[in-house]
Amino acid sequence: MIEINYAIDGVYSVYFNEKRLGAFVIQEDGYFGFYPDDLKGYWSSHSLRLIADKLDDVNREWDDHVKENIK
Repeated sequence: MIEINYAIDGVYSVYFNEKRLGAFVIQEDGYFGFYPDDLKGYWSSHSLRLIADKLDDVNREWDDHVKENIK
């Protein structure tokens, strides 16, 4: 399970089973992106999907706001 912890404004630390994977960092467009701590090795689609699902959760409120206001 992917867990996130607030670090500072615009940054959440991302963990899997207590191992830090990286951070969700807010971008200029208001959406968070994932910045991995380590680029070595490979990531399975399952692992990437867990991170992507959590990132979608973090971005959901902003994405709803953007979609509502671009009509």
